[in-house]
Amino acid sequence: MKINYIEQQCKSVLHKISKSNLPFKWGVNPFRGCLHSCIYCFARYTHSYLDLDPSKDFETTIIVKMNSPQILRKELSKPKWKKEFVILGSVCDPYQPAEKKYQLTREILKVFRQYRSPLTIATKSDLITRDIDILSEMSQEMFVNIVMSVSSISPKAAKKLEPRAPSTVRRLQAISKLRDAGLKVGILLMPVVPFINDSDGEIESLFEAIANAGANFVIPGILYLQGASKNRFFDFIKEEFPELESKYKQFYSTRSPPKYYRTKKQLLFRTLIKKYQLDDYNTLKPENQSEQLTIEHWLKKEGKGDK
Repeated sequence: MKINYIEQQCKSVLHKISKSNLPFKWGVNPFRGCLHSCIYCFARYTHSYLDLDPSKDFETTIIVKMNSPQILRKELSKPKWKKEFVILGSVCDPYQPAEKKYQLTREILKVFRQYRSPLTIATKSDLITRDIDILSEMSQEMFVNIVMSVSSISPKAAKKLEPRAPSTVRRLQAISKLRDAGLKVGILLMPVVPFINDSDGEIESLFEAIANAGANFVIPGILYLQGASKNRFFDFIKEEFPELESKYKQFYSTRSPPKYYRTKKQLLFRTLIKKYQLDDYNTLKPENQSEQLTIEHWLKKEGKGDK
């Protein structure tokens, strides 16, 4: 697969996040597009703004914002910046393979350290362990935590759903290294994909592995599909799991599976979070932010508006 990296200069880096159900108000993304090629990725639609095909070009045409650390420094240095909560990797993974070469994320961390702005980093890559030195220094002076995305304990299922992302084993090892360094690490256990990685036993095995790795908390989520990501995922099901095609058409007549399915899985999530003590949500937000989020908040918002 040929990858086309397009190096560009950007005018801004910080972007406002309008969704009120999230704990952060701002996002930063040094890359657009992602080589991890996750079939379900919600961010695929962003490539349509560039007149590119979200289904194919999202993982083959990567926009590299070459001056993003310098622009971020200008934005954080402005008097009007009030050190609001930021997520690094709000749309595309900041530790995708391109980061090995460009090291933009590492430079961006240095900027956040300089201005002591509270930060969460979202990734599914063990490359983040490269920056333990900077992250450890940051954690002594400011709020910083990490959320690692993990979807499946099954290597076969993970490879199908996230073809070029680091393996679950590598991610679990990264979690342990980060926790050993004293860093706060939560898990986005998502997506749970109906009929593929959603058996109760498989989900519990993943919870157990996450607990053994030392994670602070888990936020689980069931696959939802809309727009370009829905079209891409249905093509994937037709190609890889043709026996599930009719089930998916029934299950995903809206963006989420039926309510009875969501309710059953949400009960399982609550039970396992309690059993494995993966509920340290106080590490999710800075103390000076509004009320801490709870697992009930996240589960309640999931599938909102669907029947």
